[in-house]
Amino acid sequence: MFDDLLHVFVPRTYKLPNGKVVKEKVNKTPYLVILVILMIIGCCRIAKVDFGLLIKRGHFFFDMLSKMFPCNWEYWPLMKKAMLDTIIMSLLGSVVGCLIGLPVSFYISTNFKIPKWITVSSRVFLTLFRTLPIMVFACFFQLLFGMGTFTGTMAITVFTFTICTKMMYEYIETVDMGAYEAIQSTGASRPKCIWTAIWPQVKGYYFSTVLLTLESNVKSASILGYVGAGGIGIVLDSQLSLRKYANLGLVVLVMTVTVVALEFLARYGRRKLSDV
Repeated sequence: MFDDLLHVFVPRTYKLPNGKVVKEKVNKTPYLVILVILMIIGCCRIAKVDFGLLIKRGHFFFDMLSKMFPCNWEYWPLMKKAMLDTIIMSLLGSVVGCLIGLPVSFYISTNFKIPKWITVSSRVFLTLFRTLPIMVFACFFQLLFGMGTFTGTMAITVFTFTICTKMMYEYIETVDMGAYEAIQSTGASRPKCIWTAIWPQVKGYYFSTVLLTLESNVKSASILGYVGAGGIGIVLDSQLSLRKYANLGLVVLVMTVTVVALEFLARYGRRKLSDV
């Protein structure tokens, strides 16, 4: 057994009948496994992850769940507007962000002979904005516009714009430019060439991106209320602070059903778009 374990790390050597010596290739998997384990242990020590405390107090999580369910359905009339606000914020922010991002993605693509300094500076600016999480945008707009759903909508719009623009200009740079160049040679304007030759190639991917961002933004909008950006997050925070677990259970249940329903609708839409 020890020999088998040793050969996991030390390659075997074989002598063929013709006298030639053949050595196995070094198996890197055991070393990678050990490296990953050491990294996990190191990260746990740095992050001060206490598994003992998790085992000791983990049962309180299930105590909270038992208080959350069954839900208090009488709370539904008070929270349905907040859930509707969350959906509207996500829908409006996703659509507006993607509508703005589409022409910008054409503008900063390298396919259309845009001056290089404009392309590079625009991409750097876009990258800087994309590194910021949506909560940062929500905090910033909350200082500008105050608390409310308008703040959440603006945060989702800007965040969606950065994501959609990046995904689209990278995809646009992979399309076939032959049709574009042929139409351009007839003297047609650049917008007409793009609409006729490039848009049919990217429209399926674009609508799929809109659905993907909508699905993601509903999940993000659910927590924007923690910084005063409106939506179901405010209700979630208030009920958790008041320890009204039966109401909290209804909030979590409605959020889960909404996200799952939108995910199925988005998946159905993307499948239909792939068939077009």
